[in-house]
Amino acid sequence: MDDGTLAVSKRLRFEILRRDNHACRYCGASAPDARLTVDHVVPQVLGGTDEPANLVAACIDCNAGKSSINPDEPLVADVQADALRWSRAMQFATERAQGDLGLRRGRRESFQSEIWNAWTYEWKGKKVPLDLPLGWEDSIDRFWGAGIDGNDFEEAVRKAMTAKSRDPFKYMCGILWNWIAERQEIAMEILGDEPDTSR
Repeated sequence: MDDGTLAVSKRLRFEILRRDNHACRYCGASAPDARLTVDHVVPQVLGGTDEPANLVAACIDCNAGKSSINPDEPLVADVQADALRWSRAMQFATERAQGDLGLRRGRRESFQSEIWNAWTYEWKGKKVPLDLPLGWEDSIDRFWGAGIDGNDFEEAVRKAMTAKSRDPFKYMCGILWNWIAERQEIAMEILGDEPDTSR
């Protein structure tokens, strides 16, 4: 019998509870009405492991009542199927996050090399691009997320550089935030003109 003090990590315990929707897999009781633990489907004394496929959320009463008996086969199969689905979902989420990071890095590189660095100043007989401020990458990511594209960046950088601002990056950001606000106003007007078809 598990008493809730498993040899599994807190992170794994959290993932098991989340996978099982914070509900007991034996009786369906859910938090916060029931105090949940993580239970070995096949008890450790019968050869059960700490693998996610062998762990379930269980309320204190079910966990205590189950003891070290071998559970029925349907429950074991159900838990293993859930664990496989969870594993596939986590793999997909990881691949998607890595793809998103690759896309963000590509956009940042494009902004820096093709748009920002196209503007230079003369220093000791050489053409040198202006330095970007710390954290500029996060600003670029936020603008892309708000719908700004490469053409917008090119135009905003052009305006900022030709305005001879003391801080062209900050000036560019101001321009882009103004454009976003203008587009949001237009979107609100469009939505206001549309009939509500949700009823």
